[in-house]
Amino acid sequence: MKKLSALLILVLGMVSCKKEITNKEVNLASEEVAKMTSINRLGANEKVKLLKSKTVATYYSSSLLKEKAFYVEVAKSGLKRQVFVYHKMSNNTWKNFPLKYLGLAADSTKLLYGWEFNYGVGTPLADSFATVGFSDQFAIKYVVDGQVNWDNNNGINYSIANPVATDGMFLQDGLHVSADTYHSSFSTVANGNRVQIFADLRNLAFAKEVTLIYTTNNWVTVKNAPFSFANTYAYGGSNYSVYPNVKNFEKWMVNITPNIATVGVKYAIRYKVNGVEYWDNNYGRNYLIKRK
Repeated sequence: MKKLSALLILVLGMVSCKKEITNKEVNLASEEVAKMTSINRLGANEKVKLLKSKTVATYYSSSLLKEKAFYVEVAKSGLKRQVFVYHKMSNNTWKNFPLKYLGLAADSTKLLYGWEFNYGVGTPLADSFATVGFSDQFAIKYVVDGQVNWDNNNGINYSIANPVATDGMFLQDGLHVSADTYHSSFSTVANGNRVQIFADLRNLAFAKEVTLIYTTNNWVTVKNAPFSFANTYAYGGSNYSVYPNVKNFEKWMVNITPNIATVGVKYAIRYKVNGVEYWDNNYGRNYLIKRK
């Protein structure tokens, strides 16, 4: 048998990045477009690979809040495809949890799957895990036309905290910055719109710049906004998580206030560190967040 191995956020403190980037409207230069390309993290012989995962569990107002998320990259092959998180449970059994198809990468060679869910007290999934909960190990299972492919972290499984602890985000090797679309939001406030974007990144050095590259008019004009480092989060009550987390990943955030007529913002994220740029532009498609 194959071996195997989420977040109500309140920002408590923030440290701004060292070099501030002025908000301005500019034309998108051709060299910037060229950098906005996806990177294939699948090896030549790999069919499936965990992209990122997250877990959060904490008490708040006498209730246990729990979240998990998994994102997986698979090679486009075959006709009938199924992707699962194969997770160890608290009673030492293993269980398949199907992932949802999220889309095709821009280069048409990879497919993206994910699963984001809340399963704490008071949620629709709470009863399903009331007796038997999650343990701390999982692997990724990809079934293509009846053939099973695995990513089990080179035989040692993935581990992402026990059921009542918070690890936060884990990013796969080669992935240094990733948009947190699950907790980003677009809301209307008293004086207009507010868009809050979160990003997870690998802590490669202390000095770094994280920038939101966005447009409200389909890239006719482009604006930049600097992210700020969120060094401490509260996950409800008096439970806190400090970044960098135990796996040396950080949480960054930015707020922008597009005019009241704006109904959607397209964006990508640029991470500069050690003289190198890393991008997350949703595999060349960029991200779109809409007002609800």
